[in-house]
Amino acid sequence: MKAVFQIAISIAAAAAMAAAAIDAIGEPPAPVKREIIPGSELMTSQERERYRQRIRAAQAPEEERKVRDDHVKQMRERARLRGLRLPESPAAAQK
Repeated sequence: MKAVFQIAISIAAAAAMAAAAIDAIGEPPAPVKREIIPGSELMTSQERERYRQRIRAAQAPEEERKVRDDHVKQMRERARLRGLRLPESPAAAQK
């Protein structure tokens, strides 16, 4: 019976030490921000991947914005040719 209590105490101590170690590590890293690709429903998987690569390759926020703006223009034209309309912003598409 004494051995059972010693094992229980050892397990509790190990759990407390593990919890303290986790607390010492701090907050987990923030999740990766994922962008909704405008017009993604009109794109092939290869086109979506190419878009992601172009966004990742952008060296400055202005360059990233230009890539995105050019893409949106292309997708609006593609949608127009198919008789569709894209929402004005990605946030509007989620509502």
